[in-house]
Amino acid sequence: MIWEIDDHAPEIEGLDKNGRPDPAYAASLGLIPAGRGARVAAALLEWALAVVIALPAILTVTPILMDAALGGFDTEELFARADLIWIIVAVAASQGLMIAYIVVQLVLHGRKGVTLGKAVCGIRSINVRTLERPGFWRGAVVRYLVACASFLIPVIGPALVVALSPLFDIERRGRGWLDLAAGTWFIDARRGLNPYDQKRMRIARKRVKTPEHEEKAPLPSLATPVDRDAPAAYVPSARESGGVIGAHRGGTATASGPQQEEPAAAAVVSAVPPSLATGAPAPTFAPPAAAAPAPAVQAPVAAPVAPAPVASFAPPAAPSPAPVAPAPAMQAPAAAPAPATPAPAPQPSTPTPTPAPAQSPAPAGTRAVLILDTGQRIEVRGTTLFGRAPAAAAGEGEAQLVRVADDTRSVSKTHLAVMPARRGVFAVDRASTNGSAIIRNGAETPLVAGHPAELQIGDTVRFGDRTLTVEWV
Repeated sequence: MIWEIDDHAPEIEGLDKNGRPDPAYAASLGLIPAGRGARVAAALLEWALAVVIALPAILTVTPILMDAALGGFDTEELFARADLIWIIVAVAASQGLMIAYIVVQLVLHGRKGVTLGKAVCGIRSINVRTLERPGFWRGAVVRYLVACASFLIPVIGPALVVALSPLFDIERRGRGWLDLAAGTWFIDARRGLNPYDQKRMRIARKRVKTPEHEEKAPLPSLATPVDRDAPAAYVPSARESGGVIGAHRGGTATASGPQQEEPAAAAVVSAVPPSLATGAPAPTFAPPAAAAPAPAVQAPVAAPVAPAPVASFAPPAAPSPAPVAPAPAMQAPAAAPAPATPAPAPQPSTPTPTPAPAQSPAPAGTRAVLILDTGQRIEVRGTTLFGRAPAAAAGEGEAQLVRVADDTRSVSKTHLAVMPARRGVFAVDRASTNGSAIIRNGAETPLVAGHPAELQIGDTVRFGDRTLTVEWV
């Protein structure tokens, strides 16, 4: 059995198959090498400050050194000078300040990758392999010792090591002999990504390690709500709900609606007398219902479902029996039924309003105006996509694409979708890296990727580091 022992060695990203730093990986992160002009300017600024710190010692020691060089130096005369104490104080102060200056420069360079000159010129120093801080001993101390050794040749040494050696870099990254000895690399933090911004570096590494795939719109839910007017779980962006299996259309009758309502309508019709259901006048046999023979009165009760029995009641009314001979009794009720059977009586019980919603057209999509944090106003008439390089997914049809400039890359390529629907305007996060949220009344509610959230007047939608405000029209 072979046991594998984990030595907890950190995995370094951005190395080629030979273990050397890959310039293409650093370029994909957004790291830009510092220019030669900025590097020389930073070095000159630091040297100028060092000269200012050493100026008291230079002014006091230079005449003594000149006398010694010309052969007129006398030790007894030096100790007999009245200003000897001031010479010692000036030299000691300059040396103390110079030591403090050098130590601070080394610590800042090793821990933060920045010195006084680099901070002014917008330069950051990083380890060329790990793209992190260079380290104190190799990145700062070794570099300082090599720079001091270059001064052994007064003018040619510093010019060759500091100014000219970056020109011979075969990788075209501006790394000189000092960088090769210390394993460092100078980055322009103003024009490119700041390597000490941990959040931006983490996002950049994640984006390079896991490329952004083509975002597709989530499919609608196949579950049909019981109530037709219930809120939909998903609002399609470019298709009607009638064209999706299981989707419903609020306020309209579906294919199963009339079939479910027919039994109820039949029950209402069966409870209405045949005379009212057919609209035929009933004054001719309303009085005979009390005095007519039993077979003639029971016939309409036995068959109340169909309107056909109305014709069977007319013949018995003509041949009246002998006991019912007086004509005044038949004529008196003829005038009475007119007020007893008003014409609008059958209309309240007719179940005709049921198919009316199906004939009414669907309401048009609600319009809104979105105001970006830059002041740009976007009118929403259909699906509107926001991002650095937005693109509509397959099946979404035509969409309004709004490019959002974001140098920090906190906004994904297709970050946010705003869609008008029957019930208002909805925002959908398109599985972005930094997510989206709705800020309403001071409370921030994160958006779940792929799930629409209704927007209201005055809402602020945050996507990445950018925001927009909702304003109805």
